[in-house]
Amino acid sequence: MILTNRLFERQSPSREAKSLYIFCEGAKREYQYFEYFREIDSRIKVEVNKLNPDDNNSPKGLYDLAENSFIGEKPKFTLQENDEVWIVLDTDPDKSNSRKEQIKQVKADCKLKDKWFVVESNPCFEVWLFFHQNEKFEEFESDNICKSWKQKVNESYEGGFDSRRHPIFIEDAIKNAERNFKTNDNGNPLKGSSEVYMLAKSMFAVIKNKIRVVKNKL
Repeated sequence: MILTNRLFERQSPSREAKSLYIFCEGAKREYQYFEYFREIDSRIKVEVNKLNPDDNNSPKGLYDLAENSFIGEKPKFTLQENDEVWIVLDTDPDKSNSRKEQIKQVKADCKLKDKWFVVESNPCFEVWLFFHQNEKFEEFESDNICKSWKQKVNESYEGGFDSRRHPIFIEDAIKNAERNFKTNDNGNPLKGSSEVYMLAKSMFAVIKNKIRVVKNKL
């Protein structure tokens, strides 16, 4: 059964209505995942930035894209009182080894803005996807940890993780990711930890009843 968001009944806007603006490094997997939640409930608008091929998807590049979307010369969006901005990052280091400092700076910059948040997965977004189906973190001995996580995610789901179906298990993912979440002395996620559950909690607070109704039909 393909659990697209068409299965969810719409509701009229309420006082708790808000928009979530999400900026991700991945142009495909992350985008498709969050798109699942776009039209589930009219009380929450999920706006996922779709990267263009020439966009800079580094942590600093994503922050600049987000900032320009709201306060640039030609802003795409206007933030309302309840709205939130989320920047979704991977720890996975790049060849120039500049990501660590960029992530640190982006987190510092977002703290200066009201309702701007950064969520980091170590080493990659697949850690978050893994917890939709798995209760415990797994260690990997590999020179390419991200590749190992992607393989493990695909092995956890028949046919691989499907963004048209598996986001319905977001409540399980929140519980599993939060239960397994660990940080170093600087407050940064350790390997096998993902802060995406924080973003998921913000969405789930509004859509939980609809998610549970549909999930119970499985």
